[in-house]
Amino acid sequence: MKPSRIVLPGFWFGQSEVQQAEELARLGVGGFCLYGGTAQQTLDLTRRLSDVSPYGRLLFCADIAEDLSEVIKDAPALPKNHTLSHSKTTDAAYRKGNCLGRLARSAGIDWLLAPVVDLGYKSPCLSEDPMSVVRLVGDMTAGISNAGALCCIKYFPGVSGALKTLPQLEDAEFVPYKNLFRRTDAIMPSDMLFPNLDDTTQAMMSDKVIKGLLRKRLNYKGCVVSFPLSRARLRYEEASAVKMLHAGVEIIVSPRNAPGVMDAIERELNRGLLVDEITQAVSNIEMFTSKVSSGPEPGNIDDVFKQVCNAF
Repeated sequence: MKPSRIVLPGFWFGQSEVQQAEELARLGVGGFCLYGGTAQQTLDLTRRLSDVSPYGRLLFCADIAEDLSEVIKDAPALPKNHTLSHSKTTDAAYRKGNCLGRLARSAGIDWLLAPVVDLGYKSPCLSEDPMSVVRLVGDMTAGISNAGALCCIKYFPGVSGALKTLPQLEDAEFVPYKNLFRRTDAIMPSDMLFPNLDDTTQAMMSDKVIKGLLRKRLNYKGCVVSFPLSRARLRYEEASAVKMLHAGVEIIVSPRNAPGVMDAIERELNRGLLVDEITQAVSNIEMFTSKVSSGPEPGNIDDVFKQVCNAF
């Protein structure tokens, strides 16, 4: 078992060194979270890093709220999430998800850390109404999946419910999650504090929120990925990553100091801790990699981009 495989470091075009990323790939990380390249640069990098990986295949993800233009410089902007419920066509959310998935796969990205299922009237929220979110996100994730990409709903337990009580959350923010468990590949917890659930620890590191609430009370059996460490409000990245794993997170996304995080996880294993948890997390990475590899072949970048530009 290679615990490094549950770590997906961040790579920032123009900032990160390709040689360092290649070394991380050789050390056995499971993939990378990519930021700021063109589509061709992104595709070239994914191929280069997979070539040096001992697994021969890595998972590449994009942390987005609305569309891939946030992380791929030349990707076309798509309709805002909050406009989808007012579209003249009934399949707007599906088409957006399918376009996102096809764009991502053409650029070598396998996993969209999206969509957002928080309730609200402004993007990236889709609606204030829980069942409208269920319908729209269900359509969007179906579009993503049919394009051959993975998805991840976020940010549990729902940013709009930060000051709500548990009964209030169950009546609103939890509704999309409970209805979408089987339609998503993973769930990402929020980096916010929810004082009525755990008044000392951010949701992404809270045993009460992830194990007690998401796993036990809501009976979620799937994968939990970390909030991207590179944009989380953290003082100590390595210790925070370990705390997340103890709380029930399985995959660590976008640490800036990936070697330090990998060493911290290794030390926990050497103490006899997190063995079962990391075994399960590695199994999830292998399952996701297999799912993407057995899915539809990615399209050519130029062809897909032209098709998507004409889709709306």
